[in-house]
Amino acid sequence: MNEQQVNQLLTAMAAQTAAMNRLAESNEALTAVIYQSMVVEESEAELPQHTYLSSKPRG
Repeated sequence: MNEQQVNQLLTAMAAQTAAMNRLAESNEALTAVIYQSMVVEESEAELPQHTYLSSKPRG
């Protein structure tokens, strides 16, 4: 490998590293959204069922 090829390889590796970092950040954000939606679903599931004063279920 000559010096130009080494420089091209290093440039390509730097670009690939940057792309992998962006993918990791994207995955982290997606994981946070999924986790948050699961927390919201669980907290809604724990809420008591809405009922009328007669204790009959609403809806």
